[in-house]
Amino acid sequence: MIKSTLLLGILFSSILIMPFASAQQFEKATFQESASIIYDQKISGSIITSIGFETTSNEEIRFPGELIEKINANEKIRAVVFTNAGECVIGVTSEQQCIMINFDYEKLKGDGGIRMVQESAREMGGLLIDDLNQVFRTDAEFHSVYIHTADNANVLLETSGIVSGKGAVSATYVTDKRATDFLFTDIAGILIPKEIRDGGGFYDIAKKLSIHDDSIISVTMIPNEDSNLYMFKITKEIKEKSNNITVIRTLESFEVDKISRTDYFDNRNVPLNSIIQLIIIPSETTKVNAISTHAITDVTTFENIMKKGWFLSSPAGEMIDLKFLFGQSKTISAEELLVETAPWDMQSEMTLYSVEKIESEAEEVPIIENEEGDGDETQYAVLGIIIVAGIGAAIFYLKGYKPKH
Repeated sequence: MIKSTLLLGILFSSILIMPFASAQQFEKATFQESASIIYDQKISGSIITSIGFETTSNEEIRFPGELIEKINANEKIRAVVFTNAGECVIGVTSEQQCIMINFDYEKLKGDGGIRMVQESAREMGGLLIDDLNQVFRTDAEFHSVYIHTADNANVLLETSGIVSGKGAVSATYVTDKRATDFLFTDIAGILIPKEIRDGGGFYDIAKKLSIHDDSIISVTMIPNEDSNLYMFKITKEIKEKSNNITVIRTLESFEVDKISRTDYFDNRNVPLNSIIQLIIIPSETTKVNAISTHAITDVTTFENIMKKGWFLSSPAGEMIDLKFLFGQSKTISAEELLVETAPWDMQSEMTLYSVEKIESEAEEVPIIENEEGDGDETQYAVLGIIIVAGIGAAIFYLKGYKPKH
């Protein structure tokens, strides 16, 4: 029922938040742009690419103030979601698009049962749907109240259960599906200010992605007591193209040979607010063998995050997770984003070749086995350093964002 793009639980902020010793030395920007590439050999056999924007400022993704007040006044609301992905819940067809007003199941249930949950969700959703139809320029009508029993709708939204995971209830409204390029132009023109739309960079790539017939759009608002989180995302799945991961040309799936930061960040010191993320879900245990820029092994110092390079969140195992930082660079070429991988038996030493090591002997990294001898607990050691903080977590730390639910 749900497309394969909704089956992968990947979230930027999934790593434990740690204070950054030098965080005070750069600006706390609210706007974030990200490019994500997922090579999925296990589930969909596809390459899933996306460009996402998120912010805690309603000046950067703009919803009407009256609507925000209505949503924030209801503590039972988890999120509001618009998407043309189709099949958003059971019974919705691939030719429809959805507005979902998602609630916390336990808060709706109270002392009642399923009937109370369904009636309450429909009643509360009815108070918001006219406003949401106006925002998204739709005429969506009530379809159903759906109780989520699994976490299979979170990749598209990148919300890790906050929006539509287990324990969420969706008052779902549908209308006929519209093409992503039309929706992108229309909705971005309403929600995203001109200075960001004219800033190029990731926005231009998102616009390019939206032209494809099989691309999808999603817009999400997550309520929060202090400042809501607003998200805008374009996703495209390239089917049956993930077989070869020996050499990954990260920008190839975006059909560009370079990627630039938005002009919106010009003259601002915000090194963590433009991120490229590469996820590999291999069919066999795999390791990163080589990268064409240097490895950033520690993101807890200002000096390191001002260098361009790959931060190796999870460089080996059943899932590889790399995040590229621009450092002080405005533009990164396709050649700088090359990544090579190789099978790994989880017993042998890892060798990582980076641009700094190509001309010399590579550094050998011992993998210490645990008591059972399977090496699971230390399979992510690279260059002798255990990485303890994630880029996504750093972004939320710097913003001071704390989820309401």
